[in-house]
Amino acid sequence: MATTKGPLTFLRASALASFLLLNAYGCQGNETLTKIPPPDNSGSGGVTDTGGSGGSVATGVPIATGGSVGAGGSAIGGVGGSATGVPGYPLVSSATGFVQDAVTGVVGGWYAFGDAVGPAVNATSNDFADSDCAQGGFTADQCSAISTPTPGQPFVPMDLATSEMCTSGTAAQVLLGTDGTLDYADLWGAGIGLDFNNPGGDESTRSPMDLSGYEGIAFDFSGTAIPAAAIRVSFPFLGQHGGDAPYWMGATMEGSPLTPGHFEIDWSDVGGPLYLTQITPPVAPPAFDPTHIQSIQFQVFTNAVTTTPYAFCVSNLALIPRPPILLLASPAE
Repeated sequence: MATTKGPLTFLRASALASFLLLNAYGCQGNETLTKIPPPDNSGSGGVTDTGGSGGSVATGVPIATGGSVGAGGSAIGGVGGSATGVPGYPLVSSATGFVQDAVTGVVGGWYAFGDAVGPAVNATSNDFADSDCAQGGFTADQCSAISTPTPGQPFVPMDLATSEMCTSGTAAQVLLGTDGTLDYADLWGAGIGLDFNNPGGDESTRSPMDLSGYEGIAFDFSGTAIPAAAIRVSFPFLGQHGGDAPYWMGATMEGSPLTPGHFEIDWSDVGGPLYLTQITPPVAPPAFDPTHIQSIQFQVFTNAVTTTPYAFCVSNLALIPRPPILLLASPAE
């Protein structure tokens, strides 16, 4: 089941919206890594910094630690002076699904992806001919189908107040490929995602980002058709095995244990993917590196038994700060 294809092999479906906003926000696409220290917990905001350009990796940027919790706040909720009530530092989307957060430095657009979407997707075409599914020799009705949002067009939030991003469709059933084996490489599913450092909205401007100064990420999850044990909350990063991104609980589970509710994912719980260890010969997945994260993706993955309908929403996405370090004074002598 190992594959070097997948969600990161084609243009972002939010490319149009991202490019429309590019001139307003400026381009960072020539940077290999942006290192953003998290704001301190004093409720006074934070600092941002960018790494070197031209392929150099940012080093020597201090990670903010310590500080006191702002009035009425805690290490999770209300930290950093957030007025939204969302735990941590909210990643708020615009009306076109674009995130430009001055506090955390996250910049990028939400997008839809799928095995039937090709690299030249645009507002009028999903470039099916160049998609993994088509290249594998399958017809459109055999591929994963995205009902909403429309790939290549701006990804409009269902609710601006919570930046609720919704999607629906059907993940394909895995069929035999041209070599007579089940073709997981070309029939891998569909989903939605957000790049953390991609002001231009396509592969040429997507760069990794250092989010190790945060504990993890939080979000609310809901839906009318949530497939059981068939969604992965993936975190593609620079250094992973091909297109095989690690995911939440990926070291021990086939999928992420998503149900309706609020979730707070610690970076230490991101691993795998498990299926790499189950192939012949087995492959040891590289350890997840939060200093080089590219995206968060919610992928409905496929199986060889049946198609998988889905309809779900992600809202209130936020980075979780690390708890403040408390320095205890020495007892008076």
